[in-house]
Amino acid sequence: MSDLTPWHSFRIRKFKSDSKVDIGAYGGHPRGIRAHQWPRCAVCGAPMCHMAQIDSGPWLNLGAYQRMTVFICHATGGRCEDWDPWKGANKVLLSKMRDENLYDGPPTVRVYRRQMLTIDTPLDERAVMAQVRTNGVPVKDALEQLRHDKLGGGAVWLHGDDTPASPTGQGPMRLVLQMTTDVVKFDITTGGMGYVFLDPYDASENACRLLWQGG
Repeated sequence: MSDLTPWHSFRIRKFKSDSKVDIGAYGGHPRGIRAHQWPRCAVCGAPMCHMAQIDSGPWLNLGAYQRMTVFICHATGGRCEDWDPWKGANKVLLSKMRDENLYDGPPTVRVYRRQMLTIDTPLDERAVMAQVRTNGVPVKDALEQLRHDKLGGGAVWLHGDDTPASPTGQGPMRLVLQMTTDVVKFDITTGGMGYVFLDPYDASENACRLLWQGG
């Protein structure tokens, strides 16, 4: 997979008995997150809900980190503006080690059903979008081919490009995860889309940001 480019993406599927790759999971109780690490909403102070935990690999480049764990606040029904990447009502934890142990977490947090995940072979999204120019495929139809849970590639926006810029001022962040409400019924409105971006100019454990757009 050394010839992959940033425009190659991996579609996320539900893990089945014959799946060859295990990349992590949506929902359930996150592995390796101790009580003192569990994020709390910066707006309301409540412990956040776990959404996803994805390991790095040929399918996901997290730099020096081996795993990302995604959390969101569900305590106030959206009043904390949990869709905003800068408000502190969501959090992406980056871990340098893969700890598979289960530790106690906050007892009042909503828990999504745990769904193990796998991926398809890589897709060159440039080839998909080239259909617009070479075959006259409508842009909307081409983008629909990429409107699914995936790692990498380009974001399929519902309400306009909302790519966060690096606070360093050096450029935009890079999409690492796109989530829909298809695999797990995440509470980001029916048909909503969640996006996790990695700041390529930030080597710290705070380099990732989550945002979402409603359906």
